Amino acid sequence: MESNEKLEQLLQQMYAQESLHDDDIDTSDIIDEEWTKFEAKHFTAPSTHYAILRKIAAMFVGVLLLGSIAYATIHYMTSSLQEEQETVATTDAQRSTPSAQLAEQADAPQKPVVYEDTELNTILNDIATFYKVEAVYKNEEVKHVRLYFTWDKQQTIDEVIDMFNKFERFHMTRENRKLIVE
Repeated sequence: MESNEKLEQLLQQMYAQESLHDDDIDTSDIIDEEWTKFEAKHFTAPSTHYAILRKIAAMFVGVLLLGSIAYATIHYMTSSLQEEQETVATTDAQRSTPSAQLAEQADAPQKPVVYEDTELNTILNDIATFYKVEAVYKNEEVKHVRLYFTWDKQQTIDEVIDMFNKFERFHMTRENRKLIVE
C-alpha cells in the first residue's frame, strides 16, 4: 500500500507540474523505480515460487505413478506365474493317473491320424503306444518301409492289423501283447 500512496503522490505532483507548466521536476526516474518495485513484488517473485512448486509436484506425481506401475506389473506377473504353475501341477497330477488317461481318451473325440510317406517303424510306435502293445520286427528292413496310412483310433487292434496286412511288403500278427511284423 505504501507504494500505491507514493505513486498517487507522484501522479499528483505531475498533475500539479502540468498545470503549472513547470519543467523543473523530473519524475521519470521515480516512476521507473516505483514501477520496478511494484512489478517485483506482485509479478516476479510469486510466479517463480509457484512454478518451482509445480515442477516439484509434477516430479513427485511422476515418480509415484512409475512406482505404482512397476509394483502392479510385478504383482500381476508373479500372481499369473503362480496360477499357471498351479494349473500345470493340477493338470499333470490328473494326467499321471491311468484312470484319468483312459477317461481323457474315451471322452475326447478321436480323429483319424494320417501318415504320409512315413516309415512303418514310426507308425507302429504310435499304434503300439496307444494300444499298449510291443512291436517286434523279424526283419529289420521292414522298419524302413514307407507308407501312406490313415489310422482311426476308434478301431480295435485287430482291425488295424487287418488294414496293415493288405500291404504286400510285410505281414503282421498279434500274440498277446506283441505285434509281430514279418
